[in-house]
Amino acid sequence: MTKQQFKKGKLIDPRQLAGIDANAPVLLAFSGGADSMALLDMMQKDYPAAPILLAHVNHGIRGEEALHDRTFCEKVAKERGLEIAFLDVDIPALAKEKRKGLEETAREVRYAFFADLMRKRDIPLLLTAHHADDHLETVLFRIARGTGLSGLSGIAHIRPFAVGHLVRPLLGFTKAEILEYCQKQGLDFVTDSTNTDTTYARNRIRADVIPVLESLYADVSYRTVRMSTDLAEDDSLLCDIATDFVKQNSTANGMNVKALREAHPAIRRRALQMWFEKERGATLKSVHLQALLHLVESGDKSARVALPTEVSAYCTARGRLTLTKTKPQTIGDYTLPLTIGESQIPNTDISICITPIENPNDVDRRSGNALVLMGEWQDLQKALAWRNRREADVIMLGKMHRQLRRLWAKKGIPTELRSALPLLCRGEEIVWAPFVGPSDEFVGKVARTDSSLAYKIEINVPNNAF
Repeated sequence: MTKQQFKKGKLIDPRQLAGIDANAPVLLAFSGGADSMALLDMMQKDYPAAPILLAHVNHGIRGEEALHDRTFCEKVAKERGLEIAFLDVDIPALAKEKRKGLEETAREVRYAFFADLMRKRDIPLLLTAHHADDHLETVLFRIARGTGLSGLSGIAHIRPFAVGHLVRPLLGFTKAEILEYCQKQGLDFVTDSTNTDTTYARNRIRADVIPVLESLYADVSYRTVRMSTDLAEDDSLLCDIATDFVKQNSTANGMNVKALREAHPAIRRRALQMWFEKERGATLKSVHLQALLHLVESGDKSARVALPTEVSAYCTARGRLTLTKTKPQTIGDYTLPLTIGESQIPNTDISICITPIENPNDVDRRSGNALVLMGEWQDLQKALAWRNRREADVIMLGKMHRQLRRLWAKKGIPTELRSALPLLCRGEEIVWAPFVGPSDEFVGKVARTDSSLAYKIEINVPNNAF
């Protein structure tokens, strides 16, 4: 986003922002909520000649409420003389199949639907109704997860998408202003009940964190958008420099290690990310990038760093950083502390995700790789830690010590996966194992039912982890 693309409380013609013909058709993501309803009304009032196709997704999460929303959107489209395209999908089932979160799966499906419509209908522009408050939530969420400069740049006002661009025309409006607009214009809209469910991280930020910030700075949403606008320009400059660096210092044989070492750290990180994306068409996660940076700094020619897409990076005798197909390897011993958020298991695509929750009974434990801890977080951190399996490890079940290796074998867990899976331990004692469950000691001494504080733990094991 540039300063020219952001104007407080004003809707700028999205086709002008994208630099396309003023008569070009647009696709508007339409949930029927206040945000998309306001965007539709503004577009039709300010740019009445714009051909608009609405797109609505029923994620199959809210049952009858979602069907009511679908009917409402169909009614709005008919009243306004617009065509609307629908997608009905069972996101909970799909998320379980893909072993991904509901929000991530819903987003992937939603945007794939939009992209498909744009290609089939030759529509160059997608409009979504993200606003300044959404932007603030996104920045705070990324800060909590340990973001970099690009993450602080927040939600892009415009970016390439499908056969054209995605534009978010409402980033100059707060939620309060949007609701006020709907009231003044007499606009009906639907409300998604899941927006108040604080088991979702974003909703908890919205409910608990943002009100505190707004009590300190009434215009905190606008301040954050302005900050992100400046940071996005800084990030763009650094990315341009890194792009030139990659062109000058990479060949078919890899990247120049000496040049990487001498480069500024900000350029080095971006160059490695760009180089890998160019070579493999995939993005490096933080754990992979840190391992790659350490390899470059050490120049160790005997070391190998496992990366996504089944490749490893190593330094050649001629000073090049290059990639090779990963050979089957044994995961080394590791220990990890309990950490809120997502923690990656080194050299794998397995992760541990810990999130605070309010309703422990809502956690689905049927998969065998999810549990709930209750108690003070500091006490749990002091008492428990993660490690992977050691030879002859046992877990107490039914007042008997049972070999973990045999229990996993009965569950059909692949041999190569067993050395990587994290075990929840108190000292050296295993109190919970994924796909096995809690030990007798966990139930008796670790689990608590007298605490109002609860944490959901999930072990995410992608199908293509190895």
